[in-house]
Amino acid sequence: MRIRIPRLAAATALLLALLAPVPAVLAQASIDERHPLASGGRVEVENVAGSIRVSGWDRDEVTVTGSLGEGQRLEVDASRNRVRVEVIYPRNSRGGRGAQLELRVPRGAELQASAVSADVDITEVDLRRLQAKSVSGGVNVAGRAGEADLGSVSGAIRARIATPRLEAGTVSGRIEVDGGVSGDVRVESVSGPIALTAAKIEQLRGESVSGGMTVRAGALAPGGRIVLESVSGRIGLQLPADASAQLRVSSFSGGIESDAGEVQRQRYGPGRNLDTRLGGGDGDVSIKSHSGSVRVDIGGR
Repeated sequence: MRIRIPRLAAATALLLALLAPVPAVLAQASIDERHPLASGGRVEVENVAGSIRVSGWDRDEVTVTGSLGEGQRLEVDASRNRVRVEVIYPRNSRGGRGAQLELRVPRGAELQASAVSADVDITEVDLRRLQAKSVSGGVNVAGRAGEADLGSVSGAIRARIATPRLEAGTVSGRIEVDGGVSGDVRVESVSGPIALTAAKIEQLRGESVSGGMTVRAGALAPGGRIVLESVSGRIGLQLPADASAQLRVSSFSGGIESDAGEVQRQRYGPGRNLDTRLGGGDGDVSIKSHSGSVRVDIGGR
């Protein structure tokens, strides 16, 4: 029986081509979905890797676009009042390209975004409530929200958001907050630095273990309260010239510098403290540090 080599070679090449792995670029699947959402409805989005990008608009509709990597699928649970989007990854998946999600959400909606190593970017939104968290990815937020809760473990948090109520916490990532934050604010970090600029403070609590903390307050509401605490991180506070509060600062072994009042040293043993009145003394400002230094600036001097 004679076998013609060219035909056998061609058949073998075709078989090998069919059995060869599909390149990653061909394995990607595009996403394009639209779901109506009632005013004030809730949007939930989860993604392990890749990215989550959200922007706002004036339509009562949620759109989901982007792409999925090999073996990934999109699970959507949608009703009139709630749209939930989650990327399901194959078991034992290692490496590969994470899913890229882009959402448009209505004005006045509630948004909850969570990720593991994916970056979360939220821009041009006007939300009733915002919650955005990532483990190692960055969390970047810009816009407006009735209240905001931002968190990470090692990823940086950057917020330029107008909100009367903000909570932001991280372990080792950096926290940067600006853009019209006012009212009730809470920021926490273990080793990551904190930089906060607030338009007006009614209640502020800042806590850090070893990360430095810098707070700039444009105004202190009548009866407003500020509490800043650190173990070894440096604390810097800038208050407006017309601030009215009782200022109390204490440190066990760190230095204290202030534009107002006189720093007192303990007669026996280490320790420094400052207790003075600013203006009418309506509010209360308390700063405590164990070994980190403290600096208080009044009126930007």
